[in-house]
Amino acid sequence: MQEIKLWNIENDKVIQVSKSRLDYENRLEKWLIEDISILSNDIAVIGSQVLTSFGKKIDILAINSLGELIIIELKRDKTYREIIAQTLDYATWVKDLDYDDLNNILNKFGKTEFTDIGEYFNSVFDKESEEIDFNSDHKMLIVGSEIDDSTIRIIDYLSSEPYSVNVNAVNFNYFKDKDGKEYLAQSFIKPEGNIIEESKSKKRKRSKSIIAILFETEKLKVGQKLYLKPAINQNVPRDKVCAEIVNTNQNCLKTNDSDELFSFSKLRRIWTDKYNLKDVRKFWGFGVRYDWINEEGKNLSDINEE
Repeated sequence: MQEIKLWNIENDKVIQVSKSRLDYENRLEKWLIEDISILSNDIAVIGSQVLTSFGKKIDILAINSLGELIIIELKRDKTYREIIAQTLDYATWVKDLDYDDLNNILNKFGKTEFTDIGEYFNSVFDKESEEIDFNSDHKMLIVGSEIDDSTIRIIDYLSSEPYSVNVNAVNFNYFKDKDGKEYLAQSFIKPEGNIIEESKSKKRKRSKSIIAILFETEKLKVGQKLYLKPAINQNVPRDKVCAEIVNTNQNCLKTNDSDELFSFSKLRRIWTDKYNLKDVRKFWGFGVRYDWINEEGKNLSDINEE
């Protein structure tokens, strides 16, 4: 990796800023937790110092707007070969985390007022989706300074075909000018898109939502009426939580008291709040298949298996 140099322009003169050292990783970890955008604007921190099942701690566990997890490890006093091996070890644990596991991590190791990973995800990314496939894949990002050529070769090897391991590294250089002002310069080994784009190494493609599948197979049709089961179970009148399918787009549901069209997830959230429904994880996209039923009382999952 080429050395990064920094200049300050002062009174139309160019003055080089000296590269410095500090208690780098400890300060950097704090900055990343407080503002992960210095890595990317498209990721959010789930937790820091996340304890794994084998007693080791992941520096930062994050998520991107696709629902993929990102393991972020700082070099600290380890060699780059050690940190790469350690990060790969963490990945063997992260790959099996499910929705409930992520909720537990968010609550134990996160620094947000949100307690549900789906609600947190929707708030950060403002992204409507019937089914976010949380942890459909994971990525690894090593953070350090003065990343050596050997590390670059290892990352290039692992991330290239046929292996296509989702590993990258980012180099932060610290500078301090004569007035004591501090600067950080950032550069990725592989393009930054590596951590925010859908993984090319996926063995399983991102599946269609169950709604799209039911429309394609005509198991759901325009004109059908569906009901929110948790509301009925909590004694809300059936006619109050009835919606009619009026098209086969994402916003396909219409209620009797509104001309607005809704997605399954959005209408469920609205009615959950309106009727103060208990034990409904309103931001959990996967729950759509169980919470909506037809006139015969079959949920979407059952209809799909017919």
